[in-house]
Amino acid sequence: MPFDLSGRMKVFGLDAATVDLVRAERERLLPQLDDVVAAYYSHLEDGEFGDLLRSRPLEDLKALRTAHWRLLIECDFDAIHDHYMRHLGPRLVDGGFPRSIFVIAAEWFALGFTRIVDEARDLTESRRNALRGALLKIAFLDLALSDAPRDFALLD
Repeated sequence: MPFDLSGRMKVFGLDAATVDLVRAERERLLPQLDDVVAAYYSHLEDGEFGDLLRSRPLEDLKALRTAHWRLLIECDFDAIHDHYMRHLGPRLVDGGFPRSIFVIAAEWFALGFTRIVDEARDLTESRRNALRGALLKIAFLDLALSDAPRDFALLD
C-alpha cells in the first residue's frame, strides 16, 4: 500500500491555513530549536532511557532530532517522511529504543514549542491559540509518521 501523506495530513487537520501559520512563525521558533532539543535529551538521560543513551554516542542522535524538528517547523512533510525512513527512524529502531521514544519525542516537540508560543506576548491570544493547535497537529502527524520506519525495519 503506498504511503498517503496528504490523507494523514487531513486526518490531523493540517490544512493550508495551518501550515501557513506555522511557516509564518518559524523565525520565532527556530532560534529556540537547540534549547528544546537539549531539554528533551536532558529529560531522556535523567529518565528511563538514561542507560540506553549513555551506552552510545549522543551527538548523532541530537543532530538527527534537531534536523527532524527543523523539518517539522518548516512544514516540509515530504522531507519529514523521508527523514524518518532514511535517518532518524532506522537509528532509533537499530539502537533498540522502544516505541515510547516516539511518543515522548512528539510530546516534547509540542511542549517545548508551545511554551515558546505562550511566552510570545506580541501575539494576540487568538493567534497564540491557533499556533498552539497547529503545533499539536504537527506533533500528532509526526507521531503517526514514526510508525513507517519501525514497520519497515520489522519487515527488513
